[in-house]
Amino acid sequence: MKWFKGNIHTHTNESDGDSDPKTVVNFYVELNYDFLVLSDHNHLTVLDYGNKHPDILMIPGEEVTIREPFNIHMGAIGINSYVEPIYGNDSIDTIRANTNAIHSAGGIAVLNHPNFKWALNEKIIHKVNELKFFEVFNGDSATNNLGNENSKSTEEIWDSLLSDGKLIFGVATDDSHHYKKFSSLLSNPGRGWIMVKAESRVQTDILDNFAKGNFYSSTGVFISDILINKNEISLDIDTNPEDYIKENPEYHYKTQFIGEDGIVLHETWDLSPTYIIKGQEKYVRVVITGSSGHKAWTQPMFIN
Repeated sequence: MKWFKGNIHTHTNESDGDSDPKTVVNFYVELNYDFLVLSDHNHLTVLDYGNKHPDILMIPGEEVTIREPFNIHMGAIGINSYVEPIYGNDSIDTIRANTNAIHSAGGIAVLNHPNFKWALNEKIIHKVNELKFFEVFNGDSATNNLGNENSKSTEEIWDSLLSDGKLIFGVATDDSHHYKKFSSLLSNPGRGWIMVKAESRVQTDILDNFAKGNFYSSTGVFISDILINKNEISLDIDTNPEDYIKENPEYHYKTQFIGEDGIVLHETWDLSPTYIIKGQEKYVRVVITGSSGHKAWTQPMFIN
């Protein structure tokens, strides 16, 4: 088993991106991604040479986009056919209907950027039993990951859902649109991704392990190993995964083991952080924050 790096939320000029699909794919090849989903709005983008590429696994996808009055966007990952957006009676009905439509098309449904236009909250998301994935990080500045005075951050939404007993996995994505100009206010590639642990870079293997939660999400922190058993959760932080980190060996990493209601159960700066399970925890998830500001999120484990 090894880690494979991929982005599952990417746009081209087949919807509202500024570059053609071939240019977009080449960006991710140059960034050494292992797999990529082109997720144009209500469009199943197929490369002019097919979805096969010698240097990167292309997984078919779409951003199923429901606009006003709901502003719900859903990633359809690994679909075998185009998914027509469905407008329900309310936000709950709309998320449920589109989640089921994505599943019917053979895909995995991901709720994208819940704080975009402040459209959703944990109470709405919790009522959709079929939904098992959402974006805990989105690289577009308009998606309000940190929330506001009246709306929870995406991490707070995650902990609310987990505390209420809903198992849901958190993904990080670029939501990239801009490849010609780079700015903190633009949606550029390389800001958020998932690392899937699988035996091979084959679509079925990648998606099967993604569906099981065998992945972590990152904006620049890498994990070489994750061990979970009935007694402990331990990790090894990879301090030399890429050239820019090798050139900056002074980075340090804070690891927080998070429990019910977002409470920090344990915090350490160790490069091999470990948490001993007490038994009364409802769930535990791990957040690693580098001194650079980059982060990684493991998937939650329900103790019972």
